[in-house]
Amino acid sequence: MEVLELWEKNLMRTKSQRTTEAYLRHVKNFLSTTQILDEDSLIKVSSAQIFKYADSANLGPTSMLANLSALKHFFKFLLRREYIDRDRFTDIEQAIEEIREELNAKKNPNYPKALTKEEVDRIFSAVRGKRYEKIYSLFLYSGIRLGEFEHLSRNNFYLDKSGILWIRLEPYMTKRNKGRLAPVLAPNRNETYSVTDKLLKWIENYEENFSVKRGVLQVYTDRLSKRLSIPFSIHSFRHTYITNLVNSGFPVEVVKEFAGHSNIKTTIETYYKFSQRRAEELVRNFLTG
Repeated sequence: MEVLELWEKNLMRTKSQRTTEAYLRHVKNFLSTTQILDEDSLIKVSSAQIFKYADSANLGPTSMLANLSALKHFFKFLLRREYIDRDRFTDIEQAIEEIREELNAKKNPNYPKALTKEEVDRIFSAVRGKRYEKIYSLFLYSGIRLGEFEHLSRNNFYLDKSGILWIRLEPYMTKRNKGRLAPVLAPNRNETYSVTDKLLKWIENYEENFSVKRGVLQVYTDRLSKRLSIPFSIHSFRHTYITNLVNSGFPVEVVKEFAGHSNIKTTIETYYKFSQRRAEELVRNFLTG
């Protein structure tokens, strides 16, 4: 099918070779299993077919989750190229997310790891003076996702009267198609204003300082991770940002909105694990407040 060839070209521009090959394999397996042989039947795919595929496939939770990621990327590609409409995509996406939730419940919890201050310092020392210092700063202090970053421009930033820099994310830019405001925040007040000053200068020439292809950024980050012997990805900066919000005492409903989680359960179960250090700090703040 022509649409498969177009999608493959898109994957080659935005994903690593390994991911491209895996995504193509997963989607072709889905199309074969569900007997979707032409574009006419493809654009009529329903959530029922997604559920039947998941039920019939002889795959473990991890393999099926990988399949679902490929399917979601494929159908989002179809949506953006207007092969399918928004209602059909939403129907498919909801099925995928429901299956994902069931599969994740069967897996052992694998909580995301936030970077330590020492790790952050080492990473930024390695990229000092490079474009990646600016890009990593944006991810670390705003918690945005890689897919959201791809849609950003200078016009998405604004400074409020208190000196806080905000990023306005429109619905089409986000994972859940729900717009939100993300504040640029560091672990403390002074660092927040220092980072804000730097970002304000950098976004003046946004294209020059932040324009980079997704695949290039991921490959560079993967190589840097191996060179520094620090297991991290672009998403690690998001985990660190959210963890810093939690450690700073932001209430869960606020963290949920800043992070763009669809369900407050995700925020609680992933990030609000008990921390003796944080508990002691909250008690001290209560007594001295």
